[in-house]
Amino acid sequence: MNKKLLALAAVVLIVVVINLVGRAQPEVQRVPFAALLTPASCAQPQWPAEAVRYEITGTTIISFQIGQDGKVRKPTVSKSSGWQILDAAAIAGITQCVFRSGLKEARDGAVFPLQYEWKFSDAPALRPLLVKDSCQPSAQFAGFREADQRSSGPDGILLRFLLNADSAPVRVVAEPNGQPQALVGQAIAYLQTCRFAYDAQLSGERTDTAFGRVLLK
Repeated sequence: MNKKLLALAAVVLIVVVINLVGRAQPEVQRVPFAALLTPASCAQPQWPAEAVRYEITGTTIISFQIGQDGKVRKPTVSKSSGWQILDAAAIAGITQCVFRSGLKEARDGAVFPLQYEWKFSDAPALRPLLVKDSCQPSAQFAGFREADQRSSGPDGILLRFLLNADSAPVRVVAEPNGQPQALVGQAIAYLQTCRFAYDAQLSGERTDTAFGRVLLK
């Protein structure tokens, strides 16, 4: 494992930035953080260890309501980061928040938007790139597009993975987003025929993590 990954837990600061969505839009409801029962009841969400290992980042936007008892109600993902593991952590984080009971916003049924930005505080590491024409020809898949973080859909399957010593994908994790499990499995098998390498012209910390989309024909 490279130096960057070894240092993640102890040295590299991980930043989870929580922002109100629509600061320039006065009609958007603001989360009444001043009405929290205690600040400790609404701590920043934990960055999942698996997300740290795969070095995935993104922005999750959620919405929620506050019940008469002060607890969070109906937390939903309004805009996905592309990664279910980060979106789930955002939902888990907001559901821990407890506000004072009987708030006016609760009586009015206000819906609050909240943005979680998952990013590392240091410079991004050099990710491995797809070796041209290294993937086996397929009648079903048109190729692999690295660093494409769009959610899976009819045009492609989002995957994240590590590389072994032979520069082949291992420990591949899919973000199905409703796509058939059989298709997801075939996309993973196709990706594992591809090979990756680092750009020799670039210097800096290298990582053995990568992500992108297997493209459907």
